[in-house]
Amino acid sequence: MDLSKFKTSDWLKVGGAVVFLVAYFLDWTSSPFSSINLSGSDFLFRGTLPWLLVLAVGVITFLLAAQIIKSTSVPWQLIFLAATALATLLVLIYLIHPSYSGVTGIGRGVGAFLALIGSAAALAGSFMGFTEGGGSLNDLKDMNKIKSQFNQGGQGGSVGGGTPPPPPPPGGMTPPPPPPPPVR
Repeated sequence: MDLSKFKTSDWLKVGGAVVFLVAYFLDWTSSPFSSINLSGSDFLFRGTLPWLLVLAVGVITFLLAAQIIKSTSVPWQLIFLAATALATLLVLIYLIHPSYSGVTGIGRGVGAFLALIGSAAALAGSFMGFTEGGGSLNDLKDMNKIKSQFNQGGQGGSVGGGTPPPPPPPGGMTPPPPPPPPVR
């Protein structure tokens, strides 16, 4: 494995995933009462889902950069950008939203802040990777361009599938006429 092939964007995504991995198991709440401390695993949509998204981005990035798996026609950089943006947003919502507004003395713990740092680093790496691949913020506004990135594999048809065009006739032959429309 050649680590010199890792770009800065790859290191940010993998490093952000490692930081988030550690932060997930630390206390996400701080309290003078030791029995109320909760970790990221106690929050499904604001802890576990972002953890899974950032870890998946980190692992797939590592596998692609180390050339353990080959990059296919899948627009990985766009997927990484969307996944890390969602993860960062969910962790930020956890930090801003007062879950325990009626209980005094309960605040956010070090794990939640480290999770935000890890997901933000992965988001920065994903954005850098997206722009390194030729993407820009204006591309994210154009839904047709996003759809075309998912359809670069040469299969033809729409994003949801479809039938590819028929192969051309062999050696200079003219194609047969199309079948007549059905009679109703």
